Amino acid sequence: MNTDKKYGGTENPYLKGKYENVFPKDQIFSVEGSLDSLIPWLDYYYPIRDKKILVFGTGLGGTTVACSLNIGNGLVYGVDISEDAIEKTYLRAEAYDVSDKVELTYLKDTYPLPFMDNCFDAVFITDVIEHIVDDRRKYVREAYRVLKKDGLFFITGTPNLLYAKDRHTTGLYFVPWMSKAMAYKYSIFRKKWTEGKNLDYAGRKGTTYWHIKSWLKGFSYDVLNLKANFTSDYLKSNNRLHTTKRKIYFFPYRILEKVSTSVFKIPITAFMPYINHLFIIKK
Repeated sequence: MNTDKKYGGTENPYLKGKYENVFPKDQIFSVEGSLDSLIPWLDYYYPIRDKKILVFGTGLGGTTVACSLNIGNGLVYGVDISEDAIEKTYLRAEAYDVSDKVELTYLKDTYPLPFMDNCFDAVFITDVIEHIVDDRRKYVREAYRVLKKDGLFFITGTPNLLYAKDRHTTGLYFVPWMSKAMAYKYSIFRKKWTEGKNLDYAGRKGTTYWHIKSWLKGFSYDVLNLKANFTSDYLKSNNRLHTTKRKIYFFPYRILEKVSTSVFKIPITAFMPYINHLFIIKK
């Protein structure tokens, strides 16, 4: 995110005083980023106001706080395997004056989760899957377990493993397709990674739509993205065609989405560089 260009500076008015220098530069406007790119999607297809939601992997709190600002009389729960992440999410919630809307838990492992079956109206997995180095299937299914029937299972921000370029860590081609050892050695050799740092944990390897479907095998669900013109209708209705480039690409994009969903029964996000805004409804 280009914070200078999009938000008018590198200083966030909410992160002053004791909140200054707590967050890395690329995280200063993460709440605003979520308010701009995440919340409008939810408002359009699945409003979260007055609901009980779980953010599976809070990170530094951008998604958690953005949801808290729009939760009404609901509550946002968050879990993470990093104590630092939980502490900073609390600080961000405090800075935005929504501490009463969040309940955060540090867990050494997010499997199993300390929640009953079917207890959340929505579960968000945002920018998380690429960082899971263990059995991803068991974590995704565990997050799905705590979701209520007719609840939203929302996945976004995960690099698409169909693409050869590592857009998340090194910027190198073919790194997502290499073995763990080869990817690490190659990235060090190309001077795009620091020796000793865990490249896989940093998120060099994303996933695919078909992986997600396989992880949920045995569960009943509907994918809202398979509805006709799902993404196109959102873009058009929410003033997302505000640049000449987007207006030019919109027509072929709409046709591609129509063919993908109606003929092949595949959401268009399955073919994008990132798997974004995947709406799965539990049945």
